[in-house]
Amino acid sequence: MDAQQKKSFFKRFWWIGFLGIAAIAVVVIVMNGSKFSSNSEAINKKEITEKQTTKSNNTLQSTINKPCPANLSGILTYPFMESKYIAALTPLGNINPPGHTSPVDHVYFATTYEGRIPLYAPADAVITSILIDSVQDDQGTYTPTGYVISYTVCDGVVLDFAAYTDVIQPIKDAIANLSPSCTYGIEKSEHEKAGGQCGYQLSYPVTAGQEIGWVQAIKRSEGELNLPFEIWAANYNEPAPSQTNWEYYNDDRYAHIICLFDLYTGDLKKQYEQKFGRWETGDYKDPFTGTITPNPSGGMFIPRTVEPLCGQVDQDVTDTIQGMWFSQKPDNNDKSGNIAGTGQGLAIVHDNLNPTLGVVSIGGELTGALDGSFLFVPEHEGTVNREPSEVTADGKVYCYDTRSKSWGDQSTAGQKILVQLIDSHHLIAENKSGSCLAEEIISTPYQFER
Repeated sequence: MDAQQKKSFFKRFWWIGFLGIAAIAVVVIVMNGSKFSSNSEAINKKEITEKQTTKSNNTLQSTINKPCPANLSGILTYPFMESKYIAALTPLGNINPPGHTSPVDHVYFATTYEGRIPLYAPADAVITSILIDSVQDDQGTYTPTGYVISYTVCDGVVLDFAAYTDVIQPIKDAIANLSPSCTYGIEKSEHEKAGGQCGYQLSYPVTAGQEIGWVQAIKRSEGELNLPFEIWAANYNEPAPSQTNWEYYNDDRYAHIICLFDLYTGDLKKQYEQKFGRWETGDYKDPFTGTITPNPSGGMFIPRTVEPLCGQVDQDVTDTIQGMWFSQKPDNNDKSGNIAGTGQGLAIVHDNLNPTLGVVSIGGELTGALDGSFLFVPEHEGTVNREPSEVTADGKVYCYDTRSKSWGDQSTAGQKILVQLIDSHHLIAENKSGSCLAEEIISTPYQFER
């Protein structure tokens, strides 16, 4: 091919070379673009993850720090336990000395259901602590018995649920690498064996309706089912009741207890309120008359009908004998909650199931090994079985009979409890045999204060 022919060839087919160069350029651009796209996708994924993490952390912090509304009604939006599983809810203020000489600050559950009962988060909240309870066996080994979970619903409102038989795996994973604070050898008068507790602090967000775990009833030897589940609710935004001297209590929660069910509204609240009362598995015996009401169905619900249906914890009334009295101030190293938990103290209050009745609750200091809780019908005149909110420091001795013990047998019938208010902060008491007289004298006084 001569020079002229070569010139003619390149003139005719120059575009082929151009296309080749263009193709190479495209390949280079695509490769670099692919690399850029891959890097960009990684950057975007990182940004999305960071945004999701930030959003989760913001949600977490906003829940913990979220101001509570002035009206807490309706702040809980989902049933933590379906009401169909509940046979009865024991109202606040239950008495069961010596371990619970003072009115208790939590609600108990009764059930007739033997299967697993699912438990849910009652609101968008944050789990801020988990306590694992354990019990010591005969060999000294501590075996876990349940989980106590604390929820922060908004800043200052905390719910404590005890005890989940088991919880979901993600919660177990959340505490797996945390260092717990453990205490062993815990002894309580109402428990036969020593216990242990390991506490974990965390920030685990949950949403309303999220399943958290489950609980199952335990069948007692007599066939009765015991549902080992209790709940507390506290509002730390409100001041502690001013009529009570809280120096006698180690448990700050006790001073801020509210009714958890008041945090619901509408039908949800009504479903729970219908459950407040007592579940009787056998025939019901009237503690005063001895009249027996047969219970052929194997279970009978006795409702609480007096407001507040949820019950009442702190019942102290200034300048009267009503409320909780102590034989000494608590040991600040004792973490049982309050001195009444050690079997010390005297409470003169109203029954949590039928508040038209009065209760004298004795932790054990009085003579004759007299302890227990004793019902009486309050009178509004005289010195016998007088309404405790009407008994003042008037120099008189008031008498309460023990013929109607509110739990256990009636072996203490025929004894009486004498009390006299010395001043707003001091009271003396004694128990004697016989029936109450119009005028009584305390000869061997036991000192109480508050």
